[in-house]
Amino acid sequence: MKILIHNGKIWTGENSFVHCLGFNNDSGEITFTGFILSGKKFEYDLLIDLKGKVVIPSFFDGHTHLRKGSEMKNEINLKNLSTSNEINDKIKSYLSEHSVKWLTGGYFTESDFKGNFKIDKTFLDEVSLNIPIFLSRIDLHSAIINSKAIELSGLKSKITEFSKDEIIVNDKGEMTGEVKERAMDYMLGIIPKVAPATLAGYINDEIKYMNSLGITHLTDISLPEDLEAYKILFENYSPNIFINSSLPFENFKDIQKLKSPFEGFEKYIQFGSFKAFYDGSLSSQSAYFKKNYKNQEHNGLRTEFVNSGEFEKIGLEIDKSGGQLLVHAIGDLAIKEVLDFVENLNAKNGEWDRRFRIEHAQHIDKNDIKRFQTLGVIASVQPAHLYVDEAVAEKYLDDTSTLHSYKQISDDNKSKLVFGTDFPVASENPFETIYEAMSRKTKMHPEGFNKNYAFDLINCLQAYTINNSYAAFQENNFGILKKGFQANFIVLNNDIFKAKINEIKDIKVEKTFYKGKLIYEK
Repeated sequence: MKILIHNGKIWTGENSFVHCLGFNNDSGEITFTGFILSGKKFEYDLLIDLKGKVVIPSFFDGHTHLRKGSEMKNEINLKNLSTSNEINDKIKSYLSEHSVKWLTGGYFTESDFKGNFKIDKTFLDEVSLNIPIFLSRIDLHSAIINSKAIELSGLKSKITEFSKDEIIVNDKGEMTGEVKERAMDYMLGIIPKVAPATLAGYINDEIKYMNSLGITHLTDISLPEDLEAYKILFENYSPNIFINSSLPFENFKDIQKLKSPFEGFEKYIQFGSFKAFYDGSLSSQSAYFKKNYKNQEHNGLRTEFVNSGEFEKIGLEIDKSGGQLLVHAIGDLAIKEVLDFVENLNAKNGEWDRRFRIEHAQHIDKNDIKRFQTLGVIASVQPAHLYVDEAVAEKYLDDTSTLHSYKQISDDNKSKLVFGTDFPVASENPFETIYEAMSRKTKMHPEGFNKNYAFDLINCLQAYTINNSYAAFQENNFGILKKGFQANFIVLNNDIFKAKINEIKDIKVEKTFYKGKLIYEK
């Protein structure tokens, strides 16, 4: 069926708008964009009068943890709680209402806390000595566990297998309950897993919610154990989503085995990119910087994967095979060394359209800004993190001038920068991300923190649509409203191009179209 939406304000890129968009409901392709004469309307089977509404391409979230985020919504959530009583009451209430073998979830951040308290083993033991508890920080790089969790996991007997930065102990050498990076991963391996079929249901619910926010594409930081749930999802639910799956570096040699069960599901998922962690996170003081943290004798850490030499070895193999590399790097020294690694790739494997991505790129030394352009490196960033990161940075760093300074990368038209949320670390709502990128408002700086790094709206929309398509090698299929591209677009309840910055975060999606089909309507 041929459909024409007309009498709208349809954004086609840069500062270009048209009034009409035609598409084929069966093929899912856009057939026309422009200003159409009244007589030509009769070529279409269905006319939809937009009554002046704004239309933009559907969103592509550039960095998500889809399975984890979907599962998290069914765990205890301490996000935004600020007092010890609130947290204590929330945990006790959850335990009284749910029968659990392990209490998991958390997603708290100390930047929300009021008063002099901390969540540690002692705090959690006072809540429960009988049920093992594992509560993650929102950054997903560290967690707090209670004595029962330590006992059941056998972690105490393995303490020498981890660094002093991964299992935190007090002055007496006793475990505080705080675990980071590999020690946290060890604990996650101990906790009983949710059944894949149950996870598939959780994920389907989350995708429907994403559709209501205008999201139809995402780059997923996948784990091999996620894939069974994804296969069940595709077999049983037919979700309206395209997943650009990025698996760990370590799974490169197993990629054919991992992706073979997905033959026939190419419309839902693609493989071919691989992700590694170069450093940790700011809030866990494991992001890798040139200078030490305040009042500390350390500057963060490279992951053991990097220190062992496996990062460079496997990265070179992946790049030589034509695979895409995504590398988590937050601290300025981590970013500098990853850019050095890209230079090494050029030297050893030659220059080609590799579209190397640095995920987060949160603290960039001014001397490295231009290197993103000269090396063709994509900055995959999450502006919504600034709200929390600003308070953490001022607490831990002497110099906060580089915090979320990546706007400088997009100032030249040759460099690519893409937006994501790191869901569930931040809300999956794109309008909240755009608001934060434009306002840079934080708790301590309600007028805006380092506002010279603020984005304009057009750059935000490009970073959330066509740039993400480019970063996933899909720029010829979707991400812009153009003839021959997929008809993936959303209708907004407010004119985002006229809205004040404070109004943007409250904009709603009225309709979401994916491949020419209406998949959500408010």
